Amino acid sequence: MKRDQYIPHEVSMRNTTEVMHLIEKEGMTGYGIYWAVMEYLRTQDDYIGDFRNLKSLRRQLNIRLPKLLNIINNYGLFICDDFTFYSPKLNELMKPLEDRRARFEAYKQKKRAAKSLEISNASDTISFDKVKGKVKVKVSSSSKEEDKGDDGGDFSIPETPAWERHVNALQEEEQWKEIMAMRSGLGQAFVRRFDEVLNLFKQHVQAIGNEKDIQSPTDAKRYFCFFNTPGSATFKKLVCYLRETEVLDPYRFEFRDPETGKRSYCDVPIPDDAPPRPNDQANWNPLRKEWVF
Repeated sequence: MKRDQYIPHEVSMRNTTEVMHLIEKEGMTGYGIYWAVMEYLRTQDDYIGDFRNLKSLRRQLNIRLPKLLNIINNYGLFICDDFTFYSPKLNELMKPLEDRRARFEAYKQKKRAAKSLEISNASDTISFDKVKGKVKVKVSSSSKEEDKGDDGGDFSIPETPAWERHVNALQEEEQWKEIMAMRSGLGQAFVRRFDEVLNLFKQHVQAIGNEKDIQSPTDAKRYFCFFNTPGSATFKKLVCYLRETEVLDPYRFEFRDPETGKRSYCDVPIPDDAPPRPNDQANWNPLRKEWVF
């Protein structure tokens, strides 16, 4: 059964600045649409939605697509790029539940590993034979033999663990990296130094002993989302590291197309001569030619 039955709901949600602004402009209809979108994201992988799939949601809600897009794009409740969007608030609400599930999965894996080791120790037998100056070790349960010289030398290079290969694969996910950069608010500095960010993430995984929980690239993405959640302890350490080693990109609250160099935020174009967007709440006023809040 898919584990997407509910969302923890804070009773103070209506009192946040963004939601109050939404209700003021769109009424409780807009608030209802907002929570319908949150429910949709809850059922998606990594809680990330795809704009190309909104037509079916629009039909379910019996509203026009422009109204749905207006609520997603224009109230600061969701972070968007060209094709996808997500809710920082939903990720924050789901983190305690995901952490509990991760700890429970780790506990179950340890129990399974302990049980497997018990069975292995009970069934395996090892015999030693001297053969031409070598020691032959034979494990009966697996029918494998390992030859070692008198000096015990076995100099094979250890293979990269599976969990680390899944984490390393994130380096190739260019669109996903852009989304994570927007989520962090660190902009292109995040993308440019993603190899360092990834190393910090791997150190975090090893420090808390969650290697066995990362069994696929999807697992790696989910854990990285928690690692990169603004306001979390891990995110604060990441920001401190980047700030101590480099002055952050002044354009970190914008998206810059890597091919054309055009600037934008939440699909809104930014003029070439506009100053950097000062924060993730600022909106460009084309009449006044300045950022407004």
